[in-house]
Amino acid sequence: MKRGILMQVEEKNKLKLNEFLGRVNAYRLSFLPDSITGRLLEQDGDYLKIQLKSGSEIVAHIDSLVSIWHIRQPGGGLNDKN
Repeated sequence: MKRGILMQVEEKNKLKLNEFLGRVNAYRLSFLPDSITGRLLEQDGDYLKIQLKSGSEIVAHIDSLVSIWHIRQPGGGLNDKN
């Protein structure tokens, strides 16, 4: 029974990530000491590809994602989509 609940939570988390795709977000990853900001480029199965401000890209397993939140952009809008 616990496995069924866990699968529902995982599916819910994956679906919710769609609203973060292509946008600048902040991330707390379990393997980094501090949070980072970057654009979520894609979710490929259990992996996330994030582009940092520097242009570098990192790939992280979805299990390492502790939290993700939108960043308010200058000018009052949410998330630069350019």
